[in-house]
Parts: sequence; structure tokens; C-alpha cells
Amino acid sequence: MRLVERIDILGDEGLQRRVGRLSLAFVVAAIALAVAVAAVRGDERVDVWWWVALAVGTLVALPVHELVHAAGFRLLCPGCRVSFGFQDAFLYTKTDGAVTSRGRMVAVLLAPAILVTGALAVAALCAGRPALAVLLAGAHLSGCAGDLIMAAAALREPGCTHVRDTDVGLDLLAEG
Repeated sequence: MRLVERIDILGDEGLQRRVGRLSLAFVVAAIALAVAVAAVRGDERVDVWWWVALAVGTLVALPVHELVHAAGFRLLCPGCRVSFGFQDAFLYTKTDGAVTSRGRMVAVLLAPAILVTGALAVAALCAGRPALAVLLAGAHLSGCAGDLIMAAAALREPGCTHVRDTDVGLDLLAEG
């Protein structure tokens, strides 16, 4: 395997700015959409429990997000050793150099964005709180920005066939 591109999500300041911009875009879009939903519906009561649900849902989503990554690694990268780390504002799951196919790594990267975001939105919608659903989904997606950017990078690189998890991000690899 030869290295095609190294993605250093923890040390590349330019990449961190892109992650920050995408994260902010999700938050701004969620706020705008939540205001629109609240204006159209007009019946969502915002009380102390609504704010508690927003805070708890946002905070609980972070470790659950990483557990979904861990489950994805265990399922799609059998035998890899999964652990967790924290640096600056990033909580992350790592596998200490495990290599898997591009498709499997993209699935691991996108799983929390789909599953956790969906679960938060469905829970709030079942409680009759559509504006809360939008805000919880937007808050969680803002935390998925790094994963989304890394998945897009892997998919965008035509020569990439495999991906290695590193202690700072990903290595995109090609056969040969």
C-alpha cells in the first residue's frame, strides 16, 4: 500500500478551520430552520424541560457518537483494537493503525451522523417537539463536521482503496 494523502484532523490548522466553518454552518442552518418550524407550527411550548432536553441531548450525543464509531470499527474492522482519546475540543475513537477498505471506513465515519442524529430527531419528534428535533440534529451534525470532511476526502480521492486510522486522523492508501 502506498500513501496517497495524510489527513491530520488534530494538527492541521487549515483543516480545523474548515471543520469549524462546517460546524458553524450546521448550527446556523439548524437555528434558522428551527425558527421557521416554530413560526409555522406555533404550538411548541418552550419551557425549562425543553431547554433541559436540548442540553442533555446535546451532551449525551457526544459519547454515544464515539460509541457508534467504536461499534462500527468492531463490526467492519474485525480484530482491531478500539480505544478513545481527547485532545483540545475533540473526543475521538481510534484503532491504532487499523487498515480497512475505503467503503468500510466511510461507513464507520458516517454512522454516527446518520444513527445518532436520526435517533435524536426521532425522539424529539415523538415528544411533539419538531423545533427541538431540528436543533438537536443540527447540534449533533455540527459535531460530525470532522467525520464528514474526512469521509468526503476519502471518497473524493479516486486512487484511494484503503484507509488507515492514525493517532491524528487518517491515511488514504492505494494498492500498489
